[in-house]
Amino acid sequence: MQASASTLVRIPPVAGELTGSWLRRMAAPYGLRAQDLLRGILSGTHRVQVTGTPGSGLELFLNTPARTALSRSTGLSLPRLTRLLPALAAPHGRLADDENPQAAWYMPGEAWVGACPACTGRAWRPGQPVLVYPGTAGHVCRRHRRWLLAHPGRAASIPLETLPEVLTAHRHHSALARARPDAADVVALAAAVVWSWQVQGWRSETVWQDRVRRLAAVTGSMPAAVVPHALVSYPETIAVARLIGAPRWQQRLRETAAAQGARAAMELLLEEISRRAGRPWLADWLIACTRTRPRTAAQTNPLDRWLHLLTAADGTESNGLWTVHGTAVRPTEYSARVGFLTDRRPRSLCEEAGAAFLTGGWKPVPLPRLESAPCP
Repeated sequence: MQASASTLVRIPPVAGELTGSWLRRMAAPYGLRAQDLLRGILSGTHRVQVTGTPGSGLELFLNTPARTALSRSTGLSLPRLTRLLPALAAPHGRLADDENPQAAWYMPGEAWVGACPACTGRAWRPGQPVLVYPGTAGHVCRRHRRWLLAHPGRAASIPLETLPEVLTAHRHHSALARARPDAADVVALAAAVVWSWQVQGWRSETVWQDRVRRLAAVTGSMPAAVVPHALVSYPETIAVARLIGAPRWQQRLRETAAAQGARAAMELLLEEISRRAGRPWLADWLIACTRTRPRTAAQTNPLDRWLHLLTAADGTESNGLWTVHGTAVRPTEYSARVGFLTDRRPRSLCEEAGAAFLTGGWKPVPLPRLESAPCP
């Protein structure tokens, strides 16, 4: 069965959609496999090379001739397609950009989620979800109060009615993303800071424990399986990101360090973090830690390193201010996070979290981006 160009135009891509997701949606109503539709689009007098299958990778990458063929077949201009489909912006590194069309199915290099069905309307079809790249802050649908998850076969999300602080944090996150082109890097550094607190397992901590209970209740999972999810520390991560990303506070910390020394600046910073995070005891705890921590620990403590770079004589935002040291990065592998935060066996918890679709989707990952590894 062949689908004409006019037929394909009736199923336009959703902004930020995976190219592979769009091709699957175009093929499904007409009884075509995505691979067959792809070969039909790329067919001609030239040789066509397609690597992989939709089963081996969710995302479809095309070289320049193949992108041109896709544009011609669908009747949509290439500039419009590249605006809507991020994977079309540039050829994949493994594809030769020669005169012959080439395509390859690989796993996405960045986090993806299922788009909110209520927002995308009729674009969703049974068994054909709309998969999108959430970008800096597109992982929450505030209109329908859902944290979007990654599942290739159906809609998966976390209802946030019982987690209003997450919705508030996302509103602040969206504002930060509008104000700063480097918001993703700022949030990734803040996540590393908060992660360094999480692994300490404070007995005084009750906010995260309560949030874990609420998250477990709405997902139907064991508390231990949801503990490492990025949602648990999301409000605190955004609170720290807003603080360290604020030019006014950066200037105040520089002035304090110049007048009273780096220790005074650090104590000022920790006291403000404590206030914004709603943890009255946090500042005293962290100040005590900074006084007793060995000097070598500053090399991997993300907040110490950030403040040192900020208050340096030539401190500017171009000197690696938002770089996260490798040993301080919040692990992207779900099982690696479980190992730090629970006494349970990582594999069994990873399996349970995977069954609830809690292992995929948006994560605060610093550049260069690290590809999320699947559960073992």
